[in-house]
Amino acid sequence: MRVLVAMSGGVDSSAAAALLREQGHEVVGVSMRVYDASDGARGRSCCGPDDLDDARAAARALGIPFYVANVEEAFGRAVVDRFVEDYLEGRTPNPCVACNTEVKFDWLLRRARALGARLATGHYARVERRGGRLALLAARHPEKDQSYFLYGLGQEALADVLFPVGHMEKPAVRALAERHRLPTAHKAESQDVCFVTRGDAAGFVALRAPGRVRPGEVVSTAGERLAAHGGVQGFTVGQRRGLGAPGPEPRYVVRIEAEAARVVVGSAAEASRDAFRVRGASWVSGVPPTSPRRLLVKVRHRHAGTPGTVRAGEGQAEVLLDEPVRGVAPGQAAVFFDGDEVVGGGRIA
Repeated sequence: MRVLVAMSGGVDSSAAAALLREQGHEVVGVSMRVYDASDGARGRSCCGPDDLDDARAAARALGIPFYVANVEEAFGRAVVDRFVEDYLEGRTPNPCVACNTEVKFDWLLRRARALGARLATGHYARVERRGGRLALLAARHPEKDQSYFLYGLGQEALADVLFPVGHMEKPAVRALAERHRLPTAHKAESQDVCFVTRGDAAGFVALRAPGRVRPGEVVSTAGERLAAHGGVQGFTVGQRRGLGAPGPEPRYVVRIEAEAARVVVGSAAEASRDAFRVRGASWVSGVPPTSPRRLLVKVRHRHAGTPGTVRAGEGQAEVLLDEPVRGVAPGQAAVFFDGDEVVGGGRIA
C-alpha cells in the first residue's frame, strides 16, 4: 500500500519509514515545517532546518520521495497559541497532545488520504482490532510508550494510521536504522517541548506575550506572603522546585490564581487531589461509557497511573481516584487505560 510517513528528523520516524520500505510498501516521506525560522521570539524548533535536513537525508538513504509540508498556520493556532494562553491563565498545557490530535492526525492525515495513502509515524504505540473495533494500545515496551499523547484519536483516524515501531525496543530501532545506514541512527532524542529550545517555557511565554506577563506573589494556603514572582507562567500545580519560598517543610504549588497573579503553595497533602473533572473528553471507541468504569488514570506522561472510577458526561468526565495524587494540574491531560488499551481522556479542568 501507499504510506505517507511523518518524518521529524529523528531515528524513530526514520526507522518507521525503513521498516515499511522493507515490507514492500510504497513509502513517501513528509516533514512538517511548523514555524518561520526567522521568528526570533520562537527560537529553534525540533522541526527546524537541521531536522528537516536530517529527514531529507534519511529519505534519500532509503530512496523514497520526500516533501516538506508547511503547517505553520495550523501548528501556531492549535499548539503554540494555546500553549501561551494556557500558561498565562494558570494552566499546564500539553502541546504534544494538541499537535498529534489537530495537526499530525488531522491536517496531515487528510492530505495522506487525498493521496490515497495511509499515515505512519514513529510513535511507540499500537493499533489492534478487538471485538469489531480498533483499539489504541500502549507500546509493547512500557519504557518508551507514547500512547498517552494519542488519546484523541478515534475510530476514523485509527483506520488509516500505522505505528510501525510500536512493538520494538529502542536498541532494535537504532539497529534497524544502522542496517539501512540512516544518518539519524545515533541521533539524540528530543526531551522537551519541541518549539521551546531557547530558555524554558516561562521565558518562551514572556517572549511571545510580553505585555501580558505580570509579577505577583507566592503565598501560603493561609494567605501569608512568602515571596515575589515574575509571572504565573513559571509555575505548575504540584511543582516543588524554584518557588523561591524556602521553609522547614517542602512546599508545593497547590493552585494558581492567574487573575490575581498569585501562586498558592502548601504541603504535599494540600497539593494532592483524589477527585477532579476533565473537559473535552474524547473516547477512542467513539462512544462514552454509559456507566461508571474502573480504569487506570494517568495525570501526566510519566505518571505510572492510579486506579479510579471514571463517570462520563456530556463532553466531560468525573474522576474519583482510589488515593490522592500530587500534581493534578489543570490543562494537563488525564488519560484512561483499561490494561494496555487507551479508553480515552481529556484536559484536567
